Amino acid sequence: MKTLHHFRKVHLRLLLACCIGLFFSFHTISDAGKGKLAYKTGSKSFDINIQSASFIAGPDGFESGKKIRRLIFTTHPLGDKIKSCAAMNCVDQYIEGIQVDLDAAPRLLYWISLNNQLVQYSGTAQNEFLSLTTDTPEHLTGTLKFDQSASGGPVVDIAFDTKLSKTFTKAR
Repeated sequence: MKTLHHFRKVHLRLLLACCIGLFFSFHTISDAGKGKLAYKTGSKSFDINIQSASFIAGPDGFESGKKIRRLIFTTHPLGDKIKSCAAMNCVDQYIEGIQVDLDAAPRLLYWISLNNQLVQYSGTAQNEFLSLTTDTPEHLTGTLKFDQSASGGPVVDIAFDTKLSKTFTKAR
């Protein structure tokens, strides 16, 4: 009987450890972005590894009263920077990667910022290039994949899973 009690105790500890491990593994998946961003300008080429995804929302900077969602893919996490910003455009200065506005226009609007903001490029992409498997007001999961290198744009191939970091009340 003592052996059975010991077995149950060990079994419960193992089950608890597995549950804790699953909790932390799902928790770390949030705000994950993995992929590549490649861009060539003149004789200089950039090929960066995307390591983080952020999801923010707030007012459109161009159309009063319109709310937009923005995905930000960067080489490093921006969580603390986003929390410290009072306006949506404050985040722009910290981006080494690409940001994509989802609701601002009939197409996806994107901006890339590289080399400490010295290299920038903006463009539009077809909505079909963004594939969302989770699309709720608080959580986005999916892929962003397109190649606009033939017209001087970037090549983007990113998978992501991110929760809403902040909803801003001011665009600027």
